[in-house]
Amino acid sequence: MPGTIGDPGKSVPMPFELFQITAAYSNAMLVAMMPHVADFAKKLDLPTPQPITISQVEHFVCFLRSDHIGGRLVLTNGCEFIFDHGHVQTFVSPHSYYYLQDPRLVPTFYGPIKITEAQTLKIAHDAIRNLGYTDTMLSADKPPRIDLPPRDKNHLIARYRIIWHDPKRGSNPSQPPRSIEFEIDATTGRIQMVNIYNPNTYLADLKIDILPQVIGQGPTSQPVGPGRKVTPVSPQYARTFLNAILPQLADFVRMANLSIRPPVSTDDIDMAKYVTIYSCGIVEGDTQAFIDMKSGDRFVYSHGQVTAFYSHDAMDFPEREHPYTYPGIDQDRAKFYGPINITTNDAVNLVRQTIKNLAYSESVLHVNTPPRVDGPGWWGTNRIARCFIEWRESIDGPTWVNSEVDMASHRVTSLYINNHAITNIWREPPRINVSPVKAQSQ
Repeated sequence: MPGTIGDPGKSVPMPFELFQITAAYSNAMLVAMMPHVADFAKKLDLPTPQPITISQVEHFVCFLRSDHIGGRLVLTNGCEFIFDHGHVQTFVSPHSYYYLQDPRLVPTFYGPIKITEAQTLKIAHDAIRNLGYTDTMLSADKPPRIDLPPRDKNHLIARYRIIWHDPKRGSNPSQPPRSIEFEIDATTGRIQMVNIYNPNTYLADLKIDILPQVIGQGPTSQPVGPGRKVTPVSPQYARTFLNAILPQLADFVRMANLSIRPPVSTDDIDMAKYVTIYSCGIVEGDTQAFIDMKSGDRFVYSHGQVTAFYSHDAMDFPEREHPYTYPGIDQDRAKFYGPINITTNDAVNLVRQTIKNLAYSESVLHVNTPPRVDGPGWWGTNRIARCFIEWRESIDGPTWVNSEVDMASHRVTSLYINNHAITNIWREPPRINVSPVKAQSQ
């Protein structure tokens, strides 16, 4: 059967499912959460009756997504808890000033300031320790942002807010994400709000006996757009075609100055992967081949030429699914850390020079126009040494050329030329004396 294939390197990860929340599943989730909620409230001596039981629950909403197992519950006294990533993530008292919805109630927060700033910090540090965390884990070993009791007209609102940020994460080191946040009553010293954001606190999801029914499947990685029909070819045709284009692959490696040692031979190629329907086939009358090297590098051949190259260490490698949970996210980002040894202008010029070396006209590929440049990025205080460069017709129009450059090694790690949008670069592929007989259906 014919398959379909999309443009190389274009995929959308959506790794989650949507649940149908039944009463049985919701009740089971609530029962599983309650010991954690009660333990959290006890450890922080929160302003709520102890111990917390299900009879005190006024309202509960179970999360719908498979990547957020838990829910939000509100007690009869107005206290709210959010459970996610295996632990209580948020507590909000009905007396939280920073979650206040009705400005008419601001005067109810007026009060004497009996707790000093130093005492407030100690309360927050004690809370971190009582919850089983360490200051280092939450970056609370660094100076926090402290919002002193704000003034409303001639009155002080008796609330402190303490925020620690997480300098090890986030894409903007000047605005790191929040790590943990407290609101503390400046009169009584009571904790009125806690938000725990730091992924270092994530635990395994709760396991319950009742499984929810999946009503929506988030695709993992799939081609963007309708894709193109692929007519399968025989393994003999695929191998013969590969042997015919190997000289062009070797020329591409040499002309693009890639870090691959020529000449390129079938010994360098993952042949078991190559002869599958999705690696070599007829697409709109043209033989298209995806050639995966044993090194992990990939070439795409279409309309008589190599139209794409992806290094094994390209950050934007097709079908590569980057982790979406911690600590995998941190570990994945770390693979691309490095010094920034060139400017973005240098990176753009490198891509243009590579295109020129490949004997393409800059004007034909539209790379004589200003590109869109993204990067180098940040993860916390670490530099992600990759620059993504794209030339396209318009915001909604097709991409003409995109490329990824390693700014540490001054190296092109990917190059994609959209020969579907730029048809005047088509060339005649080599003619071979083997009929592309359809492979048998799998």
